[in-house]
Amino acid sequence: MSQAGLSIKEILEVTEGKLVCKKGFSPFFIPSRKISTDSRKLEKGDFFIALQGRRFNGHRFIEEVSRKGACGAIISQMTPLPSPHFFFIEVKDTLFALQEIARYYRKKLSLSCVGITGSNGKTTVKEMVWRIVSSKRSKLSLTCVGITGSNGKTTVKEMVWRIVSSKHPTLKSEGNFNNQVGVPLTLLKLSPYHKWAILEMGMNSRGEIARLAEIIEPNIGVITNIHHSHIGLLGSLAEIKEAKAELIPWLNKNEANWLVLNKDDYWTPELQRRTKCRVITFAIENQADVEARNIVSGKGRISFTLIYRKNKIPVSIAIPGLYNIYNALAASAVSLVLGISLLDIARSLASFELPPMHSQLYIFDDCQLIDDSYNANPESMKEALRLLQERGGQRKIAILGDMLELGNKAELYHYQLGKQAGESGVDALFVLGEFSKEVSRGAREAGTKNTFFFQDREKLKNELFSYLKRGDSLLVKGSRGMKMEEIVEDLKERLCCIS
Repeated sequence: MSQAGLSIKEILEVTEGKLVCKKGFSPFFIPSRKISTDSRKLEKGDFFIALQGRRFNGHRFIEEVSRKGACGAIISQMTPLPSPHFFFIEVKDTLFALQEIARYYRKKLSLSCVGITGSNGKTTVKEMVWRIVSSKRSKLSLTCVGITGSNGKTTVKEMVWRIVSSKHPTLKSEGNFNNQVGVPLTLLKLSPYHKWAILEMGMNSRGEIARLAEIIEPNIGVITNIHHSHIGLLGSLAEIKEAKAELIPWLNKNEANWLVLNKDDYWTPELQRRTKCRVITFAIENQADVEARNIVSGKGRISFTLIYRKNKIPVSIAIPGLYNIYNALAASAVSLVLGISLLDIARSLASFELPPMHSQLYIFDDCQLIDDSYNANPESMKEALRLLQERGGQRKIAILGDMLELGNKAELYHYQLGKQAGESGVDALFVLGEFSKEVSRGAREAGTKNTFFFQDREKLKNELFSYLKRGDSLLVKGSRGMKMEEIVEDLKERLCCIS
């Protein structure tokens, strides 16, 4: 459901559609309406867009939305008008129409945007920036942030949002609304009182980041990192780099725009050479504009000295993992561009909490459970195993699902994952999925004798539950499609009553 109030005339012009209605009925006198793509959430008077995909077709719900009081619909498949006072705007592609409406609406509000992309950390950076920037007035009155990258988009997004939103109305993309449908729907929730928009930019193929950048028109772009996510779809890290780099040509249209880059990432020098707008970098290992030094990571907390232009401040955040320091640095870089002081950044990050299924720690008497089930790729798996190692416990047990979209290198990456698990000192490994046997083989070769691989989720849970003892430390992680969060929920119930 959008908050956008657009007139029927505006929608017709933006979509270049054809008006279809009963003779004598004119929809142009209908007041501005909100836009909906979900028939279940549609309210009386809304305007419906009939999206369609592989498993759904919004055109099937035209009768339903008419009964619920929708005033009209955008369609690409002609169907009978359900009532004399209902109308259609016929277009070639309803998704493209949605995107063009969102693009128009974003321009109508003259909003500046920050777009965040990358392999990992988008959401966390988004939330961190929201937290920081909201506490103080930015030098930029209206800003839109776009976040992309291979890892961390979600965490970065959440960090950004956490930083910026407490004093200024700030819109962020909810959950995983980072694709060709989710980003337009997020933009349509903008209201005139919003000061900032912080948007996660995901992709599965070349051209998608370019299209999202065209819709968002970000003033600040963030590429968190370039890792192996989607390598099965794109074929190589070089192709993933090119897909993420599609953000840069848009930013180059205005030299006043900003690009935030990870100086420790292998591809950053090349990306920086392509950039004509302003650049701010962050790093742990290399010299950068924003740096972390004196790092301490352990027992569910990260602490470090945040450095910017020789100014320093201690930062402590009650979240685990070295990778989250990178996310915090990316969020800090965005916030500094927006005019937020180091002191306010540190204060805002101190109260940051990770989004669901992102390295969340649960304590059950003598047992502890790390829920990192949101998603997985080779790099994030390695970091999660390191986190399990830090937690200690009498026995360290990893419950891992397949890493998807790795293409013809999937067997190799899963074998390497098993080796890493064994070398990290995991006492037992329970693996689910098509490549579970490869993970188990790698772990056994690295010295982990207690390895169990399954194709069936229920069989894994039965074996796991009978194996558990007091004092165990557990990690659950896998790709989104593996639905490892279902195992987490069952584990929570089980660990409450373990003896």
